[in-house]
Amino acid sequence: MENASVAIGIVLLLVFIGPILYLIFRQSAKEKLHVSSLKKISTDHQMQLDDMEINNLFLLGIDNNAKKLIIVEPQKNMEFNVIDLNNINESYISKKTIPVPGATKNRTAVTHISLELIKNNPKQRVSEITFYDEDDNASLSAESQLFLANKWNDLIQRNLSA
Repeated sequence: MENASVAIGIVLLLVFIGPILYLIFRQSAKEKLHVSSLKKISTDHQMQLDDMEINNLFLLGIDNNAKKLIIVEPQKNMEFNVIDLNNINESYISKKTIPVPGATKNRTAVTHISLELIKNNPKQRVSEITFYDEDDNASLSAESQLFLANKWNDLIQRNLSA
């Protein structure tokens, strides 16, 4: 009777924990594939990445010596863009909000957070990196994505002013 209880306990444990372990393994393999893709693209463009970011929406990498930024979009067949930061004059965080109905004054909800890269001559947007979009299910919370956007804005700003 004791052996049967232990066997049933182990089977139940595997039934409940197995799918979780599978998802963790699958996510880890997907992340390793994204990192290797980002490193391959950087190697192809003679870059040494100092900072990387792996996200559901994009992969980012920056080379501080070459002053280049790589943006890879996994949802668009790993489409990538290498941006020379020497050609960028300005970067800023764009945050769109809407008023919260029925809430107190000045209370808003964030609907979109992006990082804009602008070239001054002529003034045009070179790229927009979307960190949060309310309509996108792949985004995490707006607060965490705003923190991440600030981090990357600071990294890019350091390469623009240096």
